[in-house]
Amino acid sequence: MKPQLTEIRKFTDSLAFMNLPVFNYIERNDFAIVRVEELGMKTPHNSPVFRPDHFNIIVVPDGNATYLVNDRIFEISSNHILFIRPDTFLSYSWLHIGRAFIISFSTSFFLQFWASGIDEIHRLSSCKGYIINLTEEMMKNVEQICQNIYQETISQIPYKYELITNLILNLLLLIRRQQQTKQQEMPISNSNPYVMQFLLDLENNFSTIISGETKVLLRAKDYANLQNLNENYLSKIVCTHTGKTINQWIHEKLINEIKFLLKYTDKPMRKIASLYGFNDLNYFYNYFKRHTKNAPGLFRKSFNV
Repeated sequence: MKPQLTEIRKFTDSLAFMNLPVFNYIERNDFAIVRVEELGMKTPHNSPVFRPDHFNIIVVPDGNATYLVNDRIFEISSNHILFIRPDTFLSYSWLHIGRAFIISFSTSFFLQFWASGIDEIHRLSSCKGYIINLTEEMMKNVEQICQNIYQETISQIPYKYELITNLILNLLLLIRRQQQTKQQEMPISNSNPYVMQFLLDLENNFSTIISGETKVLLRAKDYANLQNLNENYLSKIVCTHTGKTINQWIHEKLINEIKFLLKYTDKPMRKIASLYGFNDLNYFYNYFKRHTKNAPGLFRKSFNV
């Protein structure tokens, strides 16, 4: 059975949708921390598909879960941390819950309480999801950081969110150090502020489409206008810093979005086409086939076999 695709964006809304408790200590819709074992999930617990507008850090000292982030499957077991960026199709299944934390926060949360922390987020891998495996000793330290975040969250002390963002930064620094020991990567997300903004605008456009807020698929000129830039100038720096043109980014993102809906939902083909502004179903078929060498119907059928 395919997971249900929802239009829910906020973490607390996702809890309420699954009839899980939204604790009183969660005071904001741009930050939350929960102890997974306190949610009362009956395992196996399978979530619908969300497209969060926030970052997620899943810290698992003891547990077992499977997370689907866009098209990538992450198997989480004890001593793992999973970092997930906003604006990605996300679903999960918890199989065993011993001790685990979910920390969610938005960009606006960091901008309000520790604006420079955004730079650290940008230095992380540009992948939508990234998993690291820690030693037991390292996980003890990470679990203590999570406990401190939790204790600050339920407290009433002044300036607690400044303290919380500082603690989250400690987690992000640890994740980045682990990334650096595994691979030498050339991140594109922080290479140029205009490129970074274009990628954020790209994600935002597709998020508002899937949520039904708009049916307008932005083009290169639109992205340039959003930054008050000349189209040719933005196109040049995007291509220089990423190796792909703006149109290539748009087409790649559009195809990946369509693929996800074909794979993981039962949405009729005509509704998927209409969602992304294809009024002519034949044109939608031809567009998909031109970029994938496969018809959308056959792609869906082959995935379900």
